Amino acid sequence: MGLRMKTLNWRHTGWFAKDFIFTMEQQIIGNLTIDSSWNFKALYTDEETKLNFAQKSFWDRNVSITRDGEVIGEIHSGLFGEKTLRLVSGEKFTISTSLWEQEVYWKTEEGNTVVQYWQATMSSMGKGSISLEKSLPVEMEKLLISSGLFIRQMTRWRRARKMAVIILVIASGSQF
Repeated sequence: MGLRMKTLNWRHTGWFAKDFIFTMEQQIIGNLTIDSSWNFKALYTDEETKLNFAQKSFWDRNVSITRDGEVIGEIHSGLFGEKTLRLVSGEKFTISTSLWEQEVYWKTEEGNTVVQYWQATMSSMGKGSISLEKSLPVEMEKLLISSGLFIRQMTRWRRARKMAVIILVIASGSQF
């Protein structure tokens, strides 16, 4: 890793972990705002860029990514939870996690890690750092850092929703 990487930091700015800022050397470089944990919509903004993330529908869990109203890519949710980012340019990235989910990686089709996220603890989505390849084009960098954090939040909320439903089902079943 070392010399070919640069490091950013991220942290959420509110209690509900829906607003995140990306910083580099104490300078804010971008913002990710997640509108809702139910319909999975988000907006990444910085001085030049606006990226919109929107789940296609309640039944279609894939997420469309647009810039200036034009689709630039899509996040596909696989059968076994794997997430793939496919760009209209043909490029494809896969997100993977370490065993305890403290580290998350964007990998190219060839298996090379181009972005890596760290967070302090498994349960904390409050802050962390991101290492990324210095050779990534700026627009790709913005897309990968924002979509990776968006995917992490989306996955956590889906898991929490499933647990809530399971608890309700168990609780209602035990009343009889």
